Amino acid sequence: MKRFLIIIILLTTTSILSCSYQTTFSSDNINYDVTITEKRNSIIIEPSSGETSTTGLLFYPGGLVDNHAYNDLLAQFSEEAGIKCVVVKMPANLAVFAINSGIKRCEEHPDIEKWIIAGHSLGGAMAASTVNKYSDFYSGIIFMDSYPADSVSLKNWEGCVLSLFSSIEKISDEERMNKTLSLIPPATWLTEDERSYPEESSNYSVIHCINGGSHSYFGSYGPQDGDFTPTITREEFHDEVVDYMTEFFSENGWE
Repeated sequence: MKRFLIIIILLTTTSILSCSYQTTFSSDNINYDVTITEKRNSIIIEPSSGETSTTGLLFYPGGLVDNHAYNDLLAQFSEEAGIKCVVVKMPANLAVFAINSGIKRCEEHPDIEKWIIAGHSLGGAMAASTVNKYSDFYSGIIFMDSYPADSVSLKNWEGCVLSLFSSIEKISDEERMNKTLSLIPPATWLTEDERSYPEESSNYSVIHCINGGSHSYFGSYGPQDGDFTPTITREEFHDEVVDYMTEFFSENGWE
C-alpha cells in the first residue's frame, strides 16, 4: 500500500509539472547588470555591484508558472531600484503548497532589515495569506493581477499595498473589484496623468491598470489559456511595471 501511494504521488506531481507554464528564455539572455544566484529553495537577484538597499523584495510566482519566468522583470527592477529580490521556489510550482515558506527564505538574508512581498496571480493571493498571518513582518505587498482570497482581509493592516492589473478588462467585473477593494486598505487609483500618493504613511493602497497588457506579461512564459491579446510589447509592459514598483518603494522610503 505504501509503495502504491508513493507511485500515485509521483504520477500526480509529474502530471502537474507537465502542465506548468515554462519560462521562454534563459537567464543567460538577461541584459541587466545583476547577479542571479540559484539555490535549492530560491532564486536571488541582486545588483552586480553588491550595493543594495536594506529593504528586500520577496516574490511568490503564479500558479503552475516556472520559478524562473520572472527573472527578467525582477532583474530590471533590481538594477533600477538597487533592491535584492528573492524568488521563492514553490513545490510543483504552486504557492498554495508552501504559503508561509517565504519567512524562512527571508531569514537567509540577515542583511535585509525590511521586507516587501509580491506575487503574481495565485502567488499574490498566497502572499496576502502569509501577510495576514505575519502582519508585523512585512511592510508592503505588491499584487500583480491578483487580490486576497475572500477569507483574507488586509483592510486594517498597517502596511502599504500596490496593486497592478494587466488590462482594464481584468478589472471590469464590478462585483469582483468591489470585493477586492473591501479586502485591502483604502485605495487611490494611479494613472499616467494623476500619480498622487496618499498622505498617510501606512494602511493605504494604490492601484494602477496597465492598458494593453496581458496576464502572462508579468512573467516570460506566455501566452496562457484565457489570456487577453496584448496590444503592447512585453518590454513596454515591464518598463511600466518596474516604473510603478520603483515609485512605490521610493514613496515609502524603501530605497
